[in-house]
Amino acid sequence: MFEEIEVKGSTPETTAKLERFLESYPSATVADEAAARLAKLYMKKKNFEEAEKYYKKILKDYPASSYRMDALFGLAYCQYRNGFIVESKSNLESIISNTDAQLSYKVKADRLLKTIDSIINSLGEGRATPAIGTILPLGGRYSKYGEQALKGIILAVDDFTKDTDITVELLIKDSTDKENSIRNTVNQLARNKYVSGIVGPLMSRNATAVAKAAQRARMPALVLSQKPGIPETGDYVFRNFLTLKQQAEAIAAYAVENEGIESFAILSPKTRYGRELARHFKAAVTELGATVLAQLEYVPGKKDFGEELKTLFEIETEEGLIGRRHVVKYTRKIEAEALYIPDNYAAIAQIAPYLAFYNIKDIHLLGSSGWKSPKLLELASEYIKGAVFVNGFFAKSRRPGTTSFVKRFYGSYGYEPGIIEAEAYDSTMLLLRAMEENDEEEPVIDRNAVRESIMNTEYIEGATGSLSFNAQGEAVKELFLLTIEKNKIKEIAVDTARGRNDHGAEESTYDTDLME
Repeated sequence: MFEEIEVKGSTPETTAKLERFLESYPSATVADEAAARLAKLYMKKKNFEEAEKYYKKILKDYPASSYRMDALFGLAYCQYRNGFIVESKSNLESIISNTDAQLSYKVKADRLLKTIDSIINSLGEGRATPAIGTILPLGGRYSKYGEQALKGIILAVDDFTKDTDITVELLIKDSTDKENSIRNTVNQLARNKYVSGIVGPLMSRNATAVAKAAQRARMPALVLSQKPGIPETGDYVFRNFLTLKQQAEAIAAYAVENEGIESFAILSPKTRYGRELARHFKAAVTELGATVLAQLEYVPGKKDFGEELKTLFEIETEEGLIGRRHVVKYTRKIEAEALYIPDNYAAIAQIAPYLAFYNIKDIHLLGSSGWKSPKLLELASEYIKGAVFVNGFFAKSRRPGTTSFVKRFYGSYGYEPGIIEAEAYDSTMLLLRAMEENDEEEPVIDRNAVRESIMNTEYIEGATGSLSFNAQGEAVKELFLLTIEKNKIKEIAVDTARGRNDHGAEESTYDTDLME
């Protein structure tokens, strides 16, 4: 069997064969070798949790094994990689002090111990640094978004350390690691008693798995995903990210309560993004006492919106002559005061000229977060003057928390942050503040206390504005209302929205498809 492994190497078949052998013959004379080989196989795969299991088995079940010292160092290394710094240090020190240990093991142990000593905190002998974990896509097509979030998280940790003199270890996990499942990743963090909580993940496809695993482990998690139902997973799961429901309700409230609009039309793409926003918007304006007079969907990627607009507004055509010139007059029967279009800037740039062509004037244009791009100004600025849309972040805002964050972020990274960096920063800072809130001298590791501190957050001023949480664990905050004025994207100050006290600036876009 061992010869087969030497020939074939590490394959799922050889690994399974070794595991079956060890399970069937735990008292065999070569059982310890089988466990050692399994540990090394998993080490090569960087599955340190499984490797740790077999190293522990050697030390517990085969104490006289010739693989004992190898297992002890392997265990210490796995503990180090899994974030169990104190346990790793203890095992390394036992290797160094063992008079029977070979010099090669002592040298390796000493090297690793020096690495670990750099992250042991100075609050007390043998005490590990308080930590937080983050789970982000650091490989593959979405890695750039993971890197954006990580920059916000690192800045938050740095700011917190400077403000409090408390050293915090950041344990970074890759949600795209194929050798380690999301559930195992959460469990690894949860097993480390110095980890107070998790920030992430970013991708919707990982959000449910992280939320469920964090709830089972009673580990506070601040999830950065729009996926519906995440906070409802349990009382240890929170969401601090712009959702479709939040942005639809915000623009609806502004239109009805601030602009006094009573009738609407909705034109939306046949996508989950468009349909969900349209559904939430219609529900919101209806609840506020307004009426949706007409609603229509279109196929994504369309270039010609003539038929859609004629159908939506029931446009009547009247042809005639003015002198020798043939003229066509368009009149709409649906006299909606506002048109809501929940799509991205490219679609808006296609639709807006058709509104002018069909004489659909004096109508309020309302949009979603996908509108926020300088490219919209380049493509359709003359058709969208005065349009209003919503977003979860605006770097040129004059809100105190936003201006402070943008200044520090730009100073650290040399570019203007977007919503991903901002939401990641706020989520991390919330977790860090919750960690230290219950004791002025040292951060708490009691995760239930951390959870309660997050839940009891009352309008903390952050990068994305004033923030608190509702009873379901959903972030509650005033979103950024933006408008088009003088070929620029400007913020409508929330407290003086009726007076249109705008704060000007262009703003970069972000990819809403990330949240699909």
